[in-house]
Amino acid sequence: MENSKSSFAAPVIVLSCICLVVSLALAFTYKVANPIIIKNNQAAADAARTEILPAADAFTQIEETGAASSDGKAVVTEAYKADNGAGYVMTVETKSFGGALTMMVGMDGEGVITGVKVTEHADTPGVGTKNMEADYLAQYGGMTELTSADNIKKESAPFAFISGASVSGQAIHSGVAAALSQFAAMGGAQ
Repeated sequence: MENSKSSFAAPVIVLSCICLVVSLALAFTYKVANPIIIKNNQAAADAARTEILPAADAFTQIEETGAASSDGKAVVTEAYKADNGAGYVMTVETKSFGGALTMMVGMDGEGVITGVKVTEHADTPGVGTKNMEADYLAQYGGMTELTSADNIKKESAPFAFISGASVSGQAIHSGVAAALSQFAAMGGAQ
């Protein structure tokens, strides 16, 4: 009987030691890698901000956020002001066909859109992601206001729609509208 207890206890002790060592190694790896990951994510976000607001030199985050599009489908989660006064970049989250869509909208100090970039999405590649290509997003450049995507007649819209990609197109449209709402909530052009 004594022999069966020790034959049961030995593997449990060995397995527990292995789990402890692996857990410590994982915790150490996380502690070392996490600051690097955060730094790389920040650098990528700064590069995206500079891409859509090229006149900016550096950015400072603004605490005032939360503006939503008039249809309530998009909300501003982050707002950054260019340190040299060139304008603003808003990070917007909206819901697209595949789920959450994150985008950045740049605008100069007067509220004129300088660029739009989709930074993260879960849409299936193909027709829906054509709305996320630089050529399509460039159509928003120079705009200062948008009407609700639901109220636009495709024939008289100030830009071309992509047939078959209405959900992702409306998500992007709502995101741009939310960014413009945030700009107005911050006092607009001053």
